[in-house]
Order: sequence, then structure tokens, then C-alpha cells
Amino acid sequence: MVIFANAIQELAALESDSASTHEDLARILAGVDVGLRGVIETLSVLGHEAEGQRFDSALDELLNAIATRVAAFVQVHSLDVFRYDRERYELFAVRRSPNGRTLEKRFRVEDGLVADVLATNRPVNLTIDPDDGSAGNKLGGLGDGFEAQRHAVLLVPLASGSGEVLGLVCALDGIPDDAQRLATPQSPGFGPEIEETIGSVVVVLGELLECSGIVAAAIQKQRAVTALMHATNAISRCSLNLEETLRSVMDEAKGLMNADRSTLWLLDHETEELWTTLPTGTEHREIRIPMNAGFAGLVAESGDPVNITFDLYTHPNASTAKRVDQQTGYRTCSLLCMPVHNADGDLIGVTQLVNKIRPGGVDPYDPSRWPEPPDCWKASFTHADQEYMESFNQQAGVALQNAKLFATIKQQEQMQRDILRHLTNGVLSTDDEGRIVAFNESALELLGLPSDSSIQGRHVGELVKLEDGDFATRLEAALSAPDDKARQQYYPEQALLAGEVVRSVNLSISSMSDAVDSAEIRGALIVMDDISDEKRLKSTMYRYMTQALAEQLLQGGDAIRLGGDRKIVSVLFSDIHSYTTLTEKMEPEEVVSFLNEYFKSMVETVFNHSGTLDKFIGDAIMAVYGSPLAIDDHAWCAVQSAMEMRHRLREFNARRRASGLAGIEIGIGINSDEVVSGNIGTSKRMEFTAIGDGINLGSRLEGISKVYGCDIVISGETFRYCGDRVTCRELDAIQVKGKSEPVAIFELLELNEGPLAQPITEARRLQMEHYHAGRSLYMLRKFAEAIGEFEKALKATPEDKASKALIARSRNFDANPPPGEWDGVWMHTEK
Repeated sequence: MVIFANAIQELAALESDSASTHEDLARILAGVDVGLRGVIETLSVLGHEAEGQRFDSALDELLNAIATRVAAFVQVHSLDVFRYDRERYELFAVRRSPNGRTLEKRFRVEDGLVADVLATNRPVNLTIDPDDGSAGNKLGGLGDGFEAQRHAVLLVPLASGSGEVLGLVCALDGIPDDAQRLATPQSPGFGPEIEETIGSVVVVLGELLECSGIVAAAIQKQRAVTALMHATNAISRCSLNLEETLRSVMDEAKGLMNADRSTLWLLDHETEELWTTLPTGTEHREIRIPMNAGFAGLVAESGDPVNITFDLYTHPNASTAKRVDQQTGYRTCSLLCMPVHNADGDLIGVTQLVNKIRPGGVDPYDPSRWPEPPDCWKASFTHADQEYMESFNQQAGVALQNAKLFATIKQQEQMQRDILRHLTNGVLSTDDEGRIVAFNESALELLGLPSDSSIQGRHVGELVKLEDGDFATRLEAALSAPDDKARQQYYPEQALLAGEVVRSVNLSISSMSDAVDSAEIRGALIVMDDISDEKRLKSTMYRYMTQALAEQLLQGGDAIRLGGDRKIVSVLFSDIHSYTTLTEKMEPEEVVSFLNEYFKSMVETVFNHSGTLDKFIGDAIMAVYGSPLAIDDHAWCAVQSAMEMRHRLREFNARRRASGLAGIEIGIGINSDEVVSGNIGTSKRMEFTAIGDGINLGSRLEGISKVYGCDIVISGETFRYCGDRVTCRELDAIQVKGKSEPVAIFELLELNEGPLAQPITEARRLQMEHYHAGRSLYMLRKFAEAIGEFEKALKATPEDKASKALIARSRNFDANPPPGEWDGVWMHTEK
């Protein structure tokens, strides 16, 4: 400012003129006052931002020059002209040291003598004795550096015309212990002449500060408004890229508030963190901190601003900042943290400005001098800064909300593209005219088109062709949507023409509504679920189990998984006796016809009782109950199937005999045990089966049925599961080849419940009675008596091979007694 510069030159001239008086000083100050009032009347000068930035430093220079000149006039040790920051209850003054460095002296006004002077607007002139323990409390921050002698102190408030205190003049000088200047505690510290000289300039200084305050406020407002408009315009031109918006907001905030650093932290509510991007070399790296960390975290938690003036290191919570600064070589002096809200009023971030730069300050920071700060950082963010930053943050919040919304939309679009690409279903979306807007590779494959085909813009009716169905009519119904049924159409198992290939698909056509008006249709979504493989799989599975069982298994999702699981099941083996002899005189075509008719009848009995056809082994059938889906009464299902096979065999033989052909006999073996059940093989070719010792025993029992002349033999384990629901004869205790443990075997005679249940005949009852009696005697080594019981059983049923076999064994043991450790178990060495 030219006015201040001229005044400083005149003050310097006074210093070299020994004849100058304090009236000359008052004249110079009055000229400054008149000049400032002229500036107030012509505030057009404030449109120049550079001029506004020089004002504060020029005012500090002028006040320093005035203080220096007045101190020289009155010949005191030190004299300062303090300005009063009413917002923070702080006094501050700028001194120019002999080496030219600018030093700011700032302290908070607490209780004491200084506070009384400012509150009463009355001067104080007294002597302070260092031996008085309350001396420091009386002077507050003004008493720093007191030497061990008495001091004269003069405190004169500077007030506006309305009486508002704007500052303080503080004169301080030591008092030697001599008779001339020795004063009593009641006498004033300075004499009348010095008090009068200082008092003569106080009125002008008060007017100067009042005018300066008006000019400074106008300059600050004009500068801040200009900067805010520039920043707002810059933010409004931000791209919708979130990272670019972050950087732009940070840069504009730093320029707006004349800060050394700025950071914009965004809230991540999911992780309860604050995050930002900071430059690291040529890139920007994402930084995350806990939501309650540091001063930014304090604002994030409370939603209230935090403004820490110079010097931040004196703040009670500055320990973390000091430690971090020492590690990074930085010096944090002042801080302004402000909340950022979106248009809905929700807190979304925190702006953090570090180190207010004094206007015109250019001192470079030297990390080697830490913790000493540069002079240009010995400044603070004001209440006006906070107000302008609040306005700025409102604009920043809108920009950030738009950027985050755009980022979310981009992420959703990318997610939709990824989902669409990875869907196995073919998907086509159209506009309201039926032209394709989006599609995926699965749709191209289903339509028989190359994977690099571009079908966007083509009418969907040109591509989707059904073998039996009017797709165009269905599409038109979805686009016009006369009712809810037309909006959601589903057509299962449609034959889709894909070039020369016909694919089986489940077809759905859905209307896509307008986001604002749901009654308005914007297009259609066509989804084609390829079920060709599923139909083939179902067709294959239907051959091995009932349709209901196959559907249930497919819904479970484990139908084609390679591997097995341990399960308790019952396995049934059936075989045609003397099959080779029977078919050796038949033509191959006759054998195939015979087996097809036989298998058709017998496999139905497996399906009728929730069994799974495991495989055909020549003329044999292997069926499993309880796999792949677990069945609690698997043994009961197996014996029911066996009994139904017996009844169906009678019908089958009746038809053969009616055609002049001989009947056949079959043997059935059933065992219940833990097996490994699942798909065995490779991923390209696998077979569903069950393996384990329990399977092998079931096969052995089928073979043993020939030895005992029975059509159905079950193991002791199967009998244990369903013995109360069947009538059985305990045949024997045997040990089959490949097994070390004996097995109890039973002949299944009849069922006690269910549609196939019927009582046993009298001949069967007598057979069972005498056979069981003979078995008991047999196990007691009473072989001769056992023979008698077996013969009675044979008399009841003359063709009973089991009784004949036990008679032969008993006669052998009667003539050749078994060893002492004999347990009655019979070893079968044949498979």
C-alpha cells in the first residue's frame, strides 16, 4: 500500500532528525488516517488481489515502524503495538529484528492485568517487582523474558470511535536501583512526560486500526469472494472422475485459503476409515486411516470444524503431529479442518488445510531447523477463513457427490457387463422398437453366430427363430405390455433354430420399464436358458431312476460331480439261473428281445421303490437303494423290489409258457452296508456306481441262492433293518470268499405289510418250524437229532435244497465230528 510506504519513509526521516517531536509523529499518523478514509471511499482498488495481499504485511510494517519511532522518542527498552484478535482472544504484533527477519509475537489473553485493561478500556502505568510472585500472572504473555530487576510497565488500550478495543500499546523498561528513579510500589512505572508522549499517538493509532480494520475486512472479503468464485467455477468444471475431483478440490482449497498444504479425506462408512489420494512421485497413492484418527478424525466423528491457530505444537493433542513432522521433515504450525456435506446434509468428507501462509510471505522452509518454523507460516486461519471455507465445502460436496455417483454408476455398468459376459444364459436387451441394445457371448453361441459378431442395432426378431412358436407376437406383447402377464412371459423347452442346429431352451421375455414412469415401456429383455445338455442328462438319468428321483437329484446340483460319498445303502443283485444254457440255442435277435422284455419288467420294480439302476452285467441287474439320494428305509425298499420281482417273474413265465417257451428262474441277493457312492471315471467320461465290500457281499448272496434253492437271500444286516416287516427263514451262518467275518443269511419268504403282503402257507410254516429246530440242534453238535428235524422240514417242502444241504452236512459231522473250536460257520469257496 502506497499510503503505508510513504508513512514509513517519513518515520525513518524523523529518526534521523534530532529536532523532531512527538507532534511530528502525530502529524504523520493523521496523514495515514486521512489516506485510509479515502481508500474506504474508493474501494475499487480492492479488485486487485495482489494489492489486497500486500495490505496485511504493509500494515504490520507500519505498526512496527511506529512502535520503533515512539520507543526512540520516549527512550524505553521496548514498545509494541499489538492488534487484538477478538475471535480468539489473542494479542499479536510483528517485529522486525536487526537482521531483517520478521517475528510474530502472539499470546492468548487470559485472566490478569492485560485482560482487565482490555475489558475496562483504561490504561495502566505501574511498576512490576520480579520478587512479587504474581508478576507473571499480571502481565501474562507480555512478561516473557523478564529480567531479574524491577520494570516500569505502561499498557494503553487502542479503541475505535465507538469504544471497541482494537489493540494495545505496551511499553516496558527496566528500573535501576538508584535514588533518582527508585519508586515506591504505589508510584507509576513511567513518568508523566513519557505517558503524555505515548498518549498523544494513542488516539490516532486507534483511528488507524479502525480504518485499517475496515479496509482489511473489505480486502479480505473481496479477495475471498474472488477466490471462492474462482474455486467454485473450477470445481464446477471438474470432470466426473472421482480422483480428478479430489485433486481439483484440494488444489482450489489450498489457493483459496492461502495454505501450504491441503488434503480432502473422504469417509468410507463400510470400513469406518478416512481415505484420500496423495502424490507419490509420478503417481497418486491411496491412503487410509481410521475414522477417529487425528484432527480430521475428530471432525469426522463430531461434524464440527477444528481451527488450531499458530502455534499448533502448543496444542494438548499435538504429540502425534510432532512425531510425524519429525519423521517427515515438516513443520505443522496451524490447521483448519472442516466437514464436507452432500446435498442431503450427510457428512461425506473432511477438508484439512495446513499452515496458513502470511500474505507476501516467501520464506522457504528449512527442515534442518526443525522445530523452528519459517516466518511466513507464523499465521493463523481466521474466522472469516472458516466461513469462506464452509461455502467452498458446500460446492465441493456437490462436486464430490456427483463424482461418487458417477463412479458408482460406472462401477454398476462394469459389473453389469461382467455379469452379462459370464452368464451361461443367452441374454438380449432391446429398445422400445425391438432393436438390440446389449447382448452377451452366450446369446451369440445359442443363435449360432461367431463370437466376434456385432448384432447391436439389429431387430431381435431377425435372429430369434423358434421351431414352433410366434416369437414376434410374444415380443410385441412385451413391448406394448397390455397386462402384467405380457410383461413377464415364460416359455419352457422351446426349440430354438440356430442355423442348422436346433437347441432346446427355456425362453423368457420381460418388459423393461422407464425409471421414472413404470407404466412406460423402454424395451425388452430376452433370456434363453440352454437346456439341451440338461435334457440329455435327464433322459440318461431317467433310464437309471424314477423321474421324480432324477429331478430331485438335479435340483441338488450334484448330479454330475466327479467323486463319491460314504453312505449306508442296500444293494440288490438279481441274475437269471442257467442263462447260458437257456440262450445258447437262441438266435442273437431272440436273446436281445428276451432280455429287453425281462429287463423292462424287472427295472420297473427298482424304480417303483426309489431304487437306482446301477448297471446291467450281462443278464444280471445291480440296483442301489439310498444312493445317490439318501433313503431312511433303504432295506425295506430293496426287499419290496425283490418281492415284486418274484411276482413279475411269475407273470413273465406265464407269458412264455403261453407261447410254448420254458420259464426261467432268478436268484436275488440283498445286502445293507456302508459303501462309497458317486461318479467314477474322468471328467469326460464317468459312471455313477457304488463300490465297497458291501456291494461284493450282495453279489455273493445272489450266487449262494442257487446253493440253498432260494430265489431271494438277504444278509443279516438287511434283516436287522426290516426284520419286523418281513417273514424270513434263517438259512445259515456262512463265510464267503474274500470275507473274514461270518455272515448270517436269511431266505425272504413273505412281506408282513404293504400291497404285496400275504401270510405264509401251512407247508412253509412247518418247514420253518422244523428247520429252525434242526439249526439249533446242529449248532449244539447234536447232528443225529438235527437230521431228524431237517427231514421233517423236507417232508413239508420236498424240494427244499437248504434242508437237503444241512442233512448232508449233519451226516458228515456225525461220522466225522468237527474240531473243538467249531462255530457252525460254513465256508463258501465259490463266488
